[in-house]
Amino acid sequence: MKYKKHEAKAWARKNLPGINGGIIQPLNKDYSIDYEGTKAWINRQIEMGVDSITCDGACGEWLTFTVEERKKIHEVAVEAVAGRVPLLANTSHPSLMAAVELAKHAQDIGADALMHVTPYANSSSNEGVLRYFEYLAERVDIGICLYNTKPSGYVLTPEFIKELAEKIPNVCGIKQGMGSIDQTLKAYKAAGDLIVIGDPFEDYWPEQIRYMPDTAMQFCNFVGALFQTPAKPRVSQYTKLLKEGKTDEGMKIWCELSPLRVLFHETQVAYLMGKGVFPLAGLKYWAEKLGLPGGPVRPPFEVLNDYMRKQIDTRLAEAGLI
Repeated sequence: MKYKKHEAKAWARKNLPGINGGIIQPLNKDYSIDYEGTKAWINRQIEMGVDSITCDGACGEWLTFTVEERKKIHEVAVEAVAGRVPLLANTSHPSLMAAVELAKHAQDIGADALMHVTPYANSSSNEGVLRYFEYLAERVDIGICLYNTKPSGYVLTPEFIKELAEKIPNVCGIKQGMGSIDQTLKAYKAAGDLIVIGDPFEDYWPEQIRYMPDTAMQFCNFVGALFQTPAKPRVSQYTKLLKEGKTDEGMKIWCELSPLRVLFHETQVAYLMGKGVFPLAGLKYWAEKLGLPGGPVRPPFEVLNDYMRKQIDTRLAEAGLI
């Protein structure tokens, strides 16, 4: 551990703002985990300038993996990152005991912090969610970044986010995956002086950098891999320019990515908000078009349809990535 439990919030504020790259976990044809693919995703994103990595996240298909498979993903990620950037391990699980097992393991093998979504299906009150995270946090020293998203079935209000941050010493950040910059800014107003707050929706990153400069984290998103290539690392470029105050230069590059933003919304966001899960087959196909490993998706995730395949091909060509 690079810090003690009571130092988690200060560590996060110093080390986590910036682009956090998520991993769309590759699989082999027989649905087994492609661990070499995990390494490829990590190395590509670090090469393109992301500031931290999250493994085994929401786009990583974790809900279909066993606890042992997830532990192995975390181990491979720690090895591949090799201290180059901070690594967050997703230890979310609706079973509190499984979550503790995953969290202890991630801490023991050298992850820098945890990502943890509100427990799926079981959450129905602030009191229950608070007890869940208190129990988890009492059993590890590592920092915990919460993940607030509608598909979990229980949304954390800005006021409750503040309560969690105040009552739990190693809660150090939150990914506001609500699809609304308004909700992210409200969370920042309520708890931005306590924890790092970020939004995964790339559309809002310029607003985050402008209105949340001391804490903004472009949290756990595949954009760091799918909106740019080593030859054209435009997400990293515009983020750096905006943080340096070079707004016109940064926004010019941001606008060049509009075909990908359209692609993301027409093939991903509408599906996510309607069905509560990402269409991961489309994201994996997108990755493969850019030279990253993808592979199949485990059932019950849907396979890729012709409409999505055509839209991905068209928009990537428009953006000059293929």
